Amino acid sequence: MTKSLLIFILSIFTTFTAFAQSKNYSKDNSTIKIEGTSSLHDWHCDVNDVTGNADVTVDGDKVTAVNGLDLTFVVKGIKSGKGAMDKNIYSALKEKSNPTITFKSTSATIDANGAVKAQGQLTIAGTTKDVTLVADASVEGGKVKFEGKTTFNMSAYNVDPPTAMFGTITTGDEVTIDYSASFN
Repeated sequence: MTKSLLIFILSIFTTFTAFAQSKNYSKDNSTIKIEGTSSLHDWHCDVNDVTGNADVTVDGDKVTAVNGLDLTFVVKGIKSGKGAMDKNIYSALKEKSNPTITFKSTSATIDANGAVKAQGQLTIAGTTKDVTLVADASVEGGKVKFEGKTTFNMSAYNVDPPTAMFGTITTGDEVTIDYSASFN
């Protein structure tokens, strides 16, 4: 009887493939860019200093649930490759009093094609807004990846678009975050 019970339990575990996993943000397999415009030219910055985790349910090669998603971006980890522009960005984002940008999910849904709609709170420069991020979710080699874009106005977060050259170069209010975030 013990042998039969053991076989029964093992068969349950081998047929049940969906399971919840907590995964950490992987810098090596991720890219996050901020893109915008100015009166001079379009610009972009790389977001290099990011931490976070995703609590997901995976079934084979598909994400079937996102139970939690939290990300923290260090403002001084935003790099344009131009020191003066970086200083203007840090000042506009009020880095001294708000050294991080955060996203914390409150709920998420996934459609049949693997598209995730994550509702949550985005905090930039001390201002928090409810947002919905849309991303494609995939699983490969045990890694979960979310890829997407979101666009918003900096002024919605009480951020004055940066200027340069005594105001002769102005930055557009709208920015786009283009992300490919991987979690191991």
